[in-house]
Amino acid sequence: MPFLALHRGEEVIPNQVQREDALECPKCGDALKIRRSHHRSGSFVARHFYHATEEETDCGGESPPHLRMKSIAYSKLTTEYPDATIGLEQPLGDRRADILVEFSAPQFPEGRGIGVEVQHRHEDKDIEAVTEEYLAQEYSILWLDQNDFSGFDVDLSGILTVWPNSVQHDFSDGYHGIIYWLRQPKPANPSVEVVFPAEYLAEISGLLRRSWEYGKFEHGGKSDWNDLGFWWLSASYDPFQKWVKLVETPDGRTMLQLGKQVRGTERVLAPVQTNHGRNRGKVHSLAYEVESAEVTPRGWQDVKKVWLESGLQNTSVLLKLVGTPSGDLALSLGKFKQHSDSKEFITVSTEHEHNLQESLHELANLLG
Repeated sequence: MPFLALHRGEEVIPNQVQREDALECPKCGDALKIRRSHHRSGSFVARHFYHATEEETDCGGESPPHLRMKSIAYSKLTTEYPDATIGLEQPLGDRRADILVEFSAPQFPEGRGIGVEVQHRHEDKDIEAVTEEYLAQEYSILWLDQNDFSGFDVDLSGILTVWPNSVQHDFSDGYHGIIYWLRQPKPANPSVEVVFPAEYLAEISGLLRRSWEYGKFEHGGKSDWNDLGFWWLSASYDPFQKWVKLVETPDGRTMLQLGKQVRGTERVLAPVQTNHGRNRGKVHSLAYEVESAEVTPRGWQDVKKVWLESGLQNTSVLLKLVGTPSGDLALSLGKFKQHSDSKEFITVSTEHEHNLQESLHELANLLG
């Protein structure tokens, strides 16, 4: 199948001339016509010449393989990139591309265009050097050989695009300093010893002690904490769960928690002392107050409050009964750090006063 013709004495390929141009076969001299590119049986058929006479097979002339491959590639590129400018033997830097596809503006990921190099058998081209030059000028590159062609079709999937292939990966001149640092072995648990002056340490000793104590008790409900007592303040069918519980930390300290889950979980965790008679008596007094409390729907009102011993310096824990605007009883728990603006407070309402009274009596017994 011819891909070379003579037009006005000059050699041309199908994409360089129009269908109405007078074309001549360079081998037999007969007139040639152009058959446009199309798809047939699912395959692409490149634009090509054919003999105008019915005796087309009498001319055994076949275009040179390199020219045939370039013509097929050129034809398919025009269908794949209809808005691009495509030329044969176009200069790019110090080189001349077999086919050069150029975009009006750079596009992702191909860049400014695509340089196509067609190789028939072995050609004396430094593929690596040529590839680097194309990418350095923001052009993708496509290397084609006879294995990429099938009949009048060509596989263009091997385009080496500007992104990410133009990113520099050559570390022959050495790695960046940060790479050396990252590759150095690091101690598993690095530590630095800091010695405080005795006068400064004495000045901040109280602050350090409070920070250590609060750090131990800042988080509750962990899987390795032990529940000493747990009481629901809501019915099992209530979508808004409410509870009070007494938990033991891994180091044997006790924490009182009051919480609810309405639009997310809210809770306050406060340290309290157990084996403590005053704490026991105070919570029992709250329990007795549940039965005798008279709450009227006139806004929030404190019914009874008790201060519990926390066992931590400068930490105060407040537990109290509160009347709600709807005339129900609620339980409140607060944790306050003296000489600080830090405080935590939560109020949990309950419509089940009997359950609340029993829960407080059981909590009191655990504290005593």
